[in-house]
Amino acid sequence: MGTTVVALSTVMAAGMLLWWRHLDGVVSKAIEPDPFAGVPVELRTAAMILTDHRQLSLMWAAFGLGSAGNWPTIIGGVDTTPSGAVFDVHVVGGQKLSDWTNEETRDALAQYLGVPTVLVSQSGPGFVRIELRTFDTLAEPVTAGVDSTGVDLEAVHVGVREDGRPWLLRVLYAHILLAGATGSGKGSVLWSVIQGIGPAIKAGFVDVWMADPKGGMEFGAGERLWVRFHWDAEGILAMLEEAVSVMDERSSRLRAAGVRKHIPTTEEPLILIVIDEAASLSSYATRDQQEKFRQLTGQLLSKGRAVGVSVIAALQDPSKETMPNRQLFPVRIGLRLDEPTQTAMVHGQGAKDRGALCHDIPDTTPGVGYVGEDGTSEFVRVRAFWIDNDAADAIVAAYAPAGTDTAPQGDYSDFDPDYIPGEDDDEQGRAA
Repeated sequence: MGTTVVALSTVMAAGMLLWWRHLDGVVSKAIEPDPFAGVPVELRTAAMILTDHRQLSLMWAAFGLGSAGNWPTIIGGVDTTPSGAVFDVHVVGGQKLSDWTNEETRDALAQYLGVPTVLVSQSGPGFVRIELRTFDTLAEPVTAGVDSTGVDLEAVHVGVREDGRPWLLRVLYAHILLAGATGSGKGSVLWSVIQGIGPAIKAGFVDVWMADPKGGMEFGAGERLWVRFHWDAEGILAMLEEAVSVMDERSSRLRAAGVRKHIPTTEEPLILIVIDEAASLSSYATRDQQEKFRQLTGQLLSKGRAVGVSVIAALQDPSKETMPNRQLFPVRIGLRLDEPTQTAMVHGQGAKDRGALCHDIPDTTPGVGYVGEDGTSEFVRVRAFWIDNDAADAIVAAYAPAGTDTAPQGDYSDFDPDYIPGEDDDEQGRAA
């Protein structure tokens, strides 16, 4: 996790040394080393409490989280992180997770330990992880320039994680649900994905099929990048219907060839279907259009991954009515949301207790969110690259495939645009 703040044994040893000298009557003016010298100033109070049995007992008792002889136990020491410190606690038998994760307990811990924010999540059965936040590593926007190198479609670089490592997003063999309120940064996430797979688009290994129900205003600037581009309900549904046909045809050929997982090629690239503001079709279209959208997306989500057809759906309201097939997305990104219930809609019941706090993300940090994937109960806090209009134009300029050259290829240096056959010919066949 990081560098241990200070081992409990170090403090105990220092205390034992002073006690021993007192008994011997030894008077020394030697300056004792500060055991917290390497601890950031913002964490000094917390460090002194967390490494002192008496102080810890007082704190647990003040919050009603333990009693004499039955105190919670810090396991493995306290580690510093880029954003503060973190430690695991073995809770007292009979306690519920909500005894630790509720807002009242978290606020009380923050005040007692002298830090701005405390986050609590479950790290395992009977254990909680407590994070002391003194600095938000994702507070400032992050930008990234275009890259001409190759790209791993199962680990696309789209931003940064809270711990400073790159945020790598699985696009190939995955479907991605992106949910966030107005202004939460959904556009930056989508453009960050396009930027990350840009070299593969230019090389022909990825075809992007874009659905932009906002009349094409959001992604019209990237039209040269899209193999399919539709912005009205009928056009988008026709595009999805075509995608299902391509998926089924490809699946039949792969099954006949005994291939279980398609590897994208320039002849048969990954088809990435991006649906912005999916509610335009799932909730605000006609009843027949809504039903058709539900059926088509259901087929793509249930059968597309292995054959190289992936879907990214972005929406503001993550309810079942808005995205009826949301359980079929193995990768889920929750940006800023309005209510805790919406966090649960994206990341499942108990997501808040496991560390996903989409409803607590401030509106000053667009692009910040929590990522969850099937197969893991933990969430990663991330921030997508900031993509403004100029950055989007640069992405298009860098990665748009070269268009087919339709200009004449012969030598027409003697071509006379004013020559009219028959009228301008002399006896030798051409006018002088």
